[in-house]
Amino acid sequence: MTPPPAAPASARHPRTLLAFAALLDASIDRIAELAVDAREFDRAEVDRLADVWDNNTLALFGAATAPTRWAREHRARRAVRWLADLGNRRRAWVVERTAAAGVPVERLLLPPDPEPAHLRSWGDAIDVRFADLDPESAAWLAAEYDLPGAEFRRLAVERPGSGAPYARIVFALPRRYRQVARRPAELVLNVPELTGLRFAGPDVAGLFPQVGPDGVVLGLGAGGELRGPAASFKLTDPHWESSPTGRRYAAAHPERAEPRIRRARGPYWWASAPRGRAGEAARVLRAAMFGIRMVGHSSAVHRTPVAAIAAGLSGAGRRILEAGAVRGRAERDAAFRALIEQWFHRGGPDLVREVRDHLPGHLFPGDLLPADHACPDGSRPEPAPPRPVPSALVLLHHGAAHHDPGCPDPTPSFLQFQLAQAVEGPDAPWRFAGHRLEHPATLRLTLDAFHRTAVPDAAPDRLALGPGLTATGTPGLY
Repeated sequence: MTPPPAAPASARHPRTLLAFAALLDASIDRIAELAVDAREFDRAEVDRLADVWDNNTLALFGAATAPTRWAREHRARRAVRWLADLGNRRRAWVVERTAAAGVPVERLLLPPDPEPAHLRSWGDAIDVRFADLDPESAAWLAAEYDLPGAEFRRLAVERPGSGAPYARIVFALPRRYRQVARRPAELVLNVPELTGLRFAGPDVAGLFPQVGPDGVVLGLGAGGELRGPAASFKLTDPHWESSPTGRRYAAAHPERAEPRIRRARGPYWWASAPRGRAGEAARVLRAAMFGIRMVGHSSAVHRTPVAAIAAGLSGAGRRILEAGAVRGRAERDAAFRALIEQWFHRGGPDLVREVRDHLPGHLFPGDLLPADHACPDGSRPEPAPPRPVPSALVLLHHGAAHHDPGCPDPTPSFLQFQLAQAVEGPDAPWRFAGHRLEHPATLRLTLDAFHRTAVPDAAPDRLALGPGLTATGTPGLY
């Protein structure tokens, strides 16, 4: 493999372009750090970092390959401002990471926006977000919606790295106030730090919130509950402003907020998108980030080679600037071609396998193309249960069967588990193992399952992990 040609020693990159590349390197380095051991993995943070590069990769390559220093700075400045303008959380990350890299850009960014309490979004629905579930909000929810008749939809409980487990639970709410509507309102409750969990299912009927000085208790059906020091919630209801609380809120806030749209002008990718080998390198990097984002699906965590992808892309920001600074079209194309080969050889077959369906075949080194392992008759291989080695529960995602108005087919129920397992021994990094059950018949879950390491009792149709978890159902394929 030929190393990428080095940039001329006299090449000096504009400050904002250095900051732009530093954001990419910071993203990759943090993803690599989180992917070392399944017990330290933070799925939400990895997904959030990879998501940055869905819409900013082409702009980075376009800025790195601009013909003049002024053009590189101009393109990078517009792109970084646009990148940071997708919410206050994204802006704070850009400010923090560029300052840590020694190239702060806060003075170039637009000021943060106040966060609206409610938004009018797609389909003219209203999303009402509240930072805290307090006694007042619990009271008006109980008065205006049939909480005992709430229909359970989804439950996700996850332990991010060494942090405390958190939960997200979704219910469909029938309305008590007078309003004719086929589709019920949807209530999403988030408990950021679980101190208690008891779930007996697979389904529960009814939601019974209690808020007091000791925290929040969400009663689930007859015997289940979620406990935590605090909870937040989001209510999606297109008719909310017809409710008593909604009318009062609309009177106090007559100007309803629309969905936030970036105020910064876009970087015009169609005018500055790179061509030639630089464009191919941009496609490879973007496809790799798409691959990492698969961890956003709970069923794909154990099948996504995050560590291999991050290893292949390590230092990508700096190397993109070096290749972009090479003078001469042929020499620059050679530099980017060598960079692509370097990424694939460092990431290995796992990286190639993850991105090959999104890229033309000529981009891949022939010695790294992996063989297909599909069954000769095209069928899927039988799912394998987790290995009988020390394991820790990292994620449980439970979806209940339901049928939304306007949808032709009902949504089936499922259980998805992600375990951290000591496959290579307790002193080696632990790896992910997934297990899925369709149409679950039983589910018994307590918080102890997320705090204890045990050897799983697993088969295609069941999973038990110590006294905190027992589940049965039809074997799933993923």
